[in-house]
This record gives sequence, structure tokens and C-alpha cells, in this order.
Amino acid sequence: MAMDPGLELIAARIERVLPLRDMAAVVLTAETKRFMILVGLYESAALLRELRQEKSERPLTHDLIGYLLTGFDIEVEGVVISSLVRDVFCATLILQQRVPDSRPKVRLDVRASDSLVIAQKTGCPLFVTRRVLEQVEDVSVALERIDQDFSGSEESEPTSDA
Repeated sequence: MAMDPGLELIAARIERVLPLRDMAAVVLTAETKRFMILVGLYESAALLRELRQEKSERPLTHDLIGYLLTGFDIEVEGVVISSLVRDVFCATLILQQRVPDSRPKVRLDVRASDSLVIAQKTGCPLFVTRRVLEQVEDVSVALERIDQDFSGSEESEPTSDA
């Protein structure tokens, strides 16, 4: 049986985070397309901390998740922005325990905002399915306009090419 071409995984990367009034827009790039995922203020703050490699004084929720993964010797093999349901992005976290004779890979349905923080925190690959990439609007032109209007502004947070 042939694989659904819409499920093809396309490498993606976080380009920047644009703060908005009560939320933020995370700009992702996959192939030649740039698209946005809207996230809450807390998730955007956590993502910005990871992008800037800042540590908080006390462990926050995403730190706790990282500690649990490390403590149980679980590797995050990848994060997939897997579907778009009624304008809400869904993601899949692909986990594998690094012990001999461990279970097969485990796939967890997670919020896209959390998955982006976990991907950045663990350095795992980030993907988007072909179907999602075909559904999202390319915001490249709008972002270029924003960059021209606010050149020199500190409003966006570019990522490093690590």
C-alpha cells in the first residue's frame, strides 16, 4: 500500500517569534514557504527563553518535561506539525527510550506551541507534513513588509543557525 503523499515530512525551522497583544506568532520556514503558528504568551516566553538559551531561576513546565525525558533516558527523535484542525495546529512528539529492548517509538499528540518549545529545548528535528504545508498561508510577503516598516526594531527574535 502506498504512503499518503500528504504525510510526507518536510524539514522546518523556527525563524522568529513576533510578539502580539495577547499572544505571539511563531514564524516557521519549510521549503520556500513561511507560515505562522499563534501561541499563548507563556508558551512564547518559554520559546524565547530557549531561543536565547536563557535559564530560569526555578524549573518551569518545559524544564520539568526535559528533566523527565533525561531521567528516564528518553530521546525526542522529532517533532511533527502533523495536522490543522479548524485552524488549530496539532503536533506529534516522537519519543524513543534509549535502553536495550525498549518499546517501539511512542508518538504523543501535543499542542503545537509546547512541541516547538520541546524541539528547541532538545535540539531534535522539526518537521511539518506536506498536507499542513499545503494548507497554510505563505506569509513571506507580509513579513517582508513588516521588516521594511520596522527595520532596526527589536520586535522579532531571529534564531541562530545552530
